[in-house]
This record gives sequence, structure tokens and C-alpha cells, in this order.
Amino acid sequence: MSCLEKMVAVLPSSMLDWPGKICSVIFIAGCNFRCPYCHNPELLEAGGIGDAIVWDDLAIYLSERKGWIDGVSITGGEPTIHDDLPHLCERLRDLGMEVKLDTNGSRPRLLAEMLARGLLDFVAMDLKTSLTRYPEVARRPVDPLSIGESIDAIIGSGVEHEFRCTMVPGLVGLEDLESLAERAADARVFVLQQFRSENTLDPAYSGARGYPEETLLEWAERLGRLVPTQVRGLVGTSR
Repeated sequence: MSCLEKMVAVLPSSMLDWPGKICSVIFIAGCNFRCPYCHNPELLEAGGIGDAIVWDDLAIYLSERKGWIDGVSITGGEPTIHDDLPHLCERLRDLGMEVKLDTNGSRPRLLAEMLARGLLDFVAMDLKTSLTRYPEVARRPVDPLSIGESIDAIIGSGVEHEFRCTMVPGLVGLEDLESLAERAADARVFVLQQFRSENTLDPAYSGARGYPEETLLEWAERLGRLVPTQVRGLVGTSR
């Protein structure tokens, strides 16, 4: 089914989703992973959370916001499971919008196509854990080579990007992070995101505790020797 039929929600403006920019956020339903700590479980199935947004209405809405927003962030779910995602990006480009994509990196060929065609201005790729442990987190068969190909495609494209890892105890630890940092050593930035335990797909993770902030800061400093590293989502800070 077309991703144009799977656009199920729009956030009018966000200062958090695209570093340094104000953007609208389009949510596309459907995902090929089932990460237990996912905090958007209502978007995992193609049915989404409601009626699809009509493109013509969205185009008018975004056109009216030109000058107020810098671009549009496409997130999910996992947008790249829809083969016509490049067409959506083209339409946004035709409206004069810059485009950011959030992805899990599981479909490197589609991602590489969009990068090669200049359809993306920023890519944020989620790195779940060390590549050999991916099926444990995604709870689906995952080809580690595909994840690696996406890492290489993003870095090699020259497009602004970030790689980010949600820090869930038991699913990702320092050894996993070091493996990822070495694999993405030429990345512009590697972000450690504090785990949010509300509204998780697997109830066992609801209310679970994340790593202590001091631990994340210590690990970020250590990883910084391999790749520029930041920590995001700490309570009471702007990090």
C-alpha cells in the first residue's frame, strides 16, 4: 500500500525532531521491526491510528506554513517499507520543503536511491544494538549486512545525519556501543538517547528504569574517542 495512504498524523511544528530547525512531522504507519521498548506501538501496523491524511489537504497545509517551518520530518513506523517513499519526498520537494527522514536502516537500497537523487537533507538512523544482536531487539529476522550498508550509504552521501541509539538496559551495553561506534566511526555524530519507559510495545518495559545519567555521560566521553558522541534526553538538562 502507498505511503501516501499510510500518512496517519501530522505534528504542526517541532523544535526537537530536526537539530537546529523547526519542522512539521509526518507519521507513516507500518514497521518491519517490533522493538519491545517502542513508544509508538500504535504505528507498527499498517492500519495505523486513524484515517489516512489526504495529500491535497496536507499540501495546502504545508504551503501555508512556508516561512514558519524549515522543512518536514518523515517518521513512523518505518517509512522505508513503502516503495513509493521517494515519490512522497519528491512531492515535498515540489512544495519547496527540505526533507528529513527517520529510519531503522533495514532497506539500504531504497535509502541509497533517495540519497543519490538528492531527495533528503537530513537522515536520522536508529542503531538498535551491536549488529549481531539485532534480531534480539527487533524481534524479527534482520540482515546485519543491510544495516551496515545503510550506515555506509548515509556517511558516504555527505548529507547531514545522525546515528542514535536508545539506551535500554539489557538490550544495549558499552560493548555494543563500542562496536557501533567503530562501525560508524566516520559519522558526524552518534547520539545516546535516554530510554523512555512509557507506552511501550512490550508491557514488561513499561516503567523500567534506564541507565543512570552519569553512566551515559561517562560512556559518551569514552565513545567520543571513536566518533563524536552526544547524550540526549537527560532530565533537567538541555542535552
